[in-house]
Amino acid sequence: MSLTPQALFRIQAGAWAALLILSMAVLYHAIRIDDEVPFLLQGDGPAWIMAPLPRTADLIVVDPENPPKRVFSKRFNAEGGSAPALLRGRALRGATARLNDEPLVLRSRGSGWKEGFDADLTGRLLPGRNQLEVTVVNPAGPALLQLEIDRPGEPVVSDASWEVSDALPGRVHAQRATDLALHPEARNFPSALQVRPGALAWVLGAFAIGATLAWRRPHWLTRIPENRWPLWTLGAVVLFWVLVFAFKFAQMPALLGFDAPGHLAYIDYLLEHRALPTAAYGFSTYHPPLFYGLTSGLALLFGSDPSSFGGAIVYRLIPFASGLANVLLVAFAARRIWPGEGLRPSLAIAAAGLLPMNLYMSAYVSNEPLLAAWVSGALALGIGILLAERLRPLALAALTLILGAALLTKFTALALAPVIAFFVVLRAWLLDGHGPARSLAFFGAMGAGALALSGWFYLRNWLLFGDPLVWNLDVPGAASWWMRPGFHTAGWYARFGEALSYPFFAGYASFWDGLYSTFWGDGLVGGMARASTRHAFWNDEFQRLVYPLALPATLAIVAGAGKLWLDSFREKSVALRLVFSMLVTVLFLLAFSLGLISLRLAFYAQAKAFYLLCAVLPLAIAAAEGLAAPARWASQGESFPRRALLCAWAGWGASLAACIGLAYLG
Repeated sequence: MSLTPQALFRIQAGAWAALLILSMAVLYHAIRIDDEVPFLLQGDGPAWIMAPLPRTADLIVVDPENPPKRVFSKRFNAEGGSAPALLRGRALRGATARLNDEPLVLRSRGSGWKEGFDADLTGRLLPGRNQLEVTVVNPAGPALLQLEIDRPGEPVVSDASWEVSDALPGRVHAQRATDLALHPEARNFPSALQVRPGALAWVLGAFAIGATLAWRRPHWLTRIPENRWPLWTLGAVVLFWVLVFAFKFAQMPALLGFDAPGHLAYIDYLLEHRALPTAAYGFSTYHPPLFYGLTSGLALLFGSDPSSFGGAIVYRLIPFASGLANVLLVAFAARRIWPGEGLRPSLAIAAAGLLPMNLYMSAYVSNEPLLAAWVSGALALGIGILLAERLRPLALAALTLILGAALLTKFTALALAPVIAFFVVLRAWLLDGHGPARSLAFFGAMGAGALALSGWFYLRNWLLFGDPLVWNLDVPGAASWWMRPGFHTAGWYARFGEALSYPFFAGYASFWDGLYSTFWGDGLVGGMARASTRHAFWNDEFQRLVYPLALPATLAIVAGAGKLWLDSFREKSVALRLVFSMLVTVLFLLAFSLGLISLRLAFYAQAKAFYLLCAVLPLAIAAAEGLAAPARWASQGESFPRRALLCAWAGWGASLAACIGLAYLG
């Protein structure tokens, strides 16, 4: 099939419009309708109130059969008589009420808590003093109440004058419900700019070196040799990773890292029982088994115990190899996208190799790096297929195997595998003239092959639990848990800045702070509940310095992603259009999914950037696009502003690279 550029543009524009409309509809449903999403619309009625809760980063365990109850009470005066009075309210998540020790019948206005309830109080208010008690039960977070009594005169509304109690004796005043807070230990550490003169000297020295080189050779960026610079960059990055592994990763106990005890318990079960645990066995045993099976195989091969020095190395081999594989796959993809160029491939390799979340996650026993490697491999192979002279069935078979392995590593692959396969088989239709029917057959064959490898695990979950995607909050009969704040408001998504100064646990402050603090550093301190229990293997001083220095790089990544999106419409090569569309779509879907999950699981620690680790390849390509643009513009003239910008660009880049290197190797 041969499409004109205008026809292809219309198809792309229609597809993006449909995707954006669908995304907005899903978001609207989550915020306004879905009762599983604890999102409060502030300003929609009186204030929401809650019981004062301690600031903590710990899991809050709840028995789903006997969840805690909060009793909100309010004493108020009324004239009595037959004047009309109507109680309206909402409660997260269920409520019962008593007026003057008499039960009230609360009529639901819909099917869930977001629709609210009401009760007719006409004739039930006594002359003089009345007392209203509302008992709220929420097994998945804090008990919240929004209520008003509409009556002649001043209405009764939920506010801080209400009292609240639980099963324990004593009452306290309620407080306005807010999800905006600071972690209790966040300010116990120096700010990002409180550094020793010695550390500052390293940063300024790196800046001076980069700026001086750029000033003395202002045209070097446009004359980077095609073959040498990407290879030299890759060699330097690989050497850095080997040194970090030898001097840091290999020294770290296996128990360090996000949910490490749960991951190790999964591996121990495989080693002891030679069988697969169910999701009911442990905190992390709901995950697909590929990472754990490979790691247990290595442990058997080398006879390693995770508590030993050798065992810690063996248990980290797969995460480390996966993180380094991401860099190598980015190098392959960048050279295919920009053949004959040195600057952007070099920048993409450096971005992937120095991306802090890729570095620190590769140090921990986790399935996240392996998933990222599978997805990077699928994207790199997909790019190779799209840009190849002809479609090779063997390449499609290899891609099918990689996608199947990804589906056996983490549930996240379920959202990405169909997208990658879809763009790859579009080549058969748009470039090879196979037609939509045969292209659809290719897509179905790839899906069937991937499911043949991985479907048994999802079928097993469905047979055991009635849910193919069961996880540790869904296991029937098991204890449930939640973390602060347990609900969200628009304010948590509208703030940013804490991570620039106090990055540890910045996700307590806002969604964007949580993402930024875990993207540019180990902002959740390896999954510890308290910053004071963080490990000492990272250099916190340089790690804190990375955050303000990385702000321009963040803007460059966003700008680069925007340019990739525009290039997906205006690039002359249809194959490159498909490549850029695939990369941008993967970024969009992962970013949207992360936001949606943070709504449903309203925990401060849910704003983890490394849930985007499997997008390291498109992120690196976007970073290269965004970072190369000012450098190329600045190196195209002799004027002082251009040379000054080039010096600032080179000096800043050298400073950021030095800080990241010293944060994880220093």
